[in-house]
Amino acid sequence: MTRKQIFSWFFFGIFLLLIYLFYEIIKPFILSLFWAGILALILYPVHERLSKVIKNKVGISSVIMTTLATFVVILPLVLIVTTLAVEMFDVYRDIKDEIEVTKLRSIVERLKEHIPVGILEEVEKRFDVGDIRPEEIVLKGVGTISGYLLNQVQKGARNLTVLIVDFVIMIFALFFFFRDGRRLYEQLKYLIPMTDEQKDRIFRRFYDILNAVILGVMATAGVQGLIAGLIFWILGISYPVLAGVLTFIFSLIPVGGAAVVWLPVAVYLILTGSTLKGIALLILGALVVSSVDNFLKPMIIGGKTKLPTLFLFISIFGGIKAFGFTGVILGPVLLAVFISFIEIYKVEYREAKIE
Repeated sequence: MTRKQIFSWFFFGIFLLLIYLFYEIIKPFILSLFWAGILALILYPVHERLSKVIKNKVGISSVIMTTLATFVVILPLVLIVTTLAVEMFDVYRDIKDEIEVTKLRSIVERLKEHIPVGILEEVEKRFDVGDIRPEEIVLKGVGTISGYLLNQVQKGARNLTVLIVDFVIMIFALFFFFRDGRRLYEQLKYLIPMTDEQKDRIFRRFYDILNAVILGVMATAGVQGLIAGLIFWILGISYPVLAGVLTFIFSLIPVGGAAVVWLPVAVYLILTGSTLKGIALLILGALVVSSVDNFLKPMIIGGKTKLPTLFLFISIFGGIKAFGFTGVILGPVLLAVFISFIEIYKVEYREAKIE
């Protein structure tokens, strides 16, 4: 082994060790840095326009954008999560205190009236439905959800100091990403050992997917959740914030979507005597809530992603399973980078070999 080879092994060994140690240093704050980076990427075009308006004063523009992001995006999310926690506790308390056994059973009996006799007899013959107690099923389900939420709130209360530190780090990181983002991007691009065309292809695909997921999928689901919550609040239906959050979650799913939330509630209202509210929710849910993504999502996404809806859906929920909530972003982004590498392989290696 030559002196040069020994030096190379030594250098890269120390370099890898330093990378590992640096990762251990930032690991406690990796999520804060991740979400600050995502927010900065999405808002960076606005930051650049603002910087030009105020005569390229990047520092001032970074302060303004960080302040706006804090008060327009981050704090409302904190408020929604807090309100959601309160509503979830109220759901269990109200169901336990107010829903009577006879009322639940009367709903079941009304549903049976609309099922053909032959089908109903066949179901009762095959399945022992006589011992089913709907009130126990409802209370057990809601109790499980509330218990999980209580556990999460208790965890958050115990780690309040950590949450505050993470929040402060995210705000500071957001400012520096705005201020130094362009320089960091150029340095990262320079370090990647690929051609400029290949690097541009990967970064372009990365940015297009990020915009598609955040602005197309997430923002559309957010608008549907907001509209659903407002409709529940206007109609005087309980738990509008919970309804909005659930609508947001189910809107991410191609099958069923927002209707999974508003349709059962509308049917329940009609069966329990609140006919006008139920009909109003049916109409508004179908014409407003569930129709939003039909025009909003194609308008935002356009043809940028060039990804099949099935792959995008799998990457989002597969990402959530693998990485937690950050997988909403990481899943599609990793899929986009993977496809970019396949395209590079196709152009640089496969087609070159054929030639």
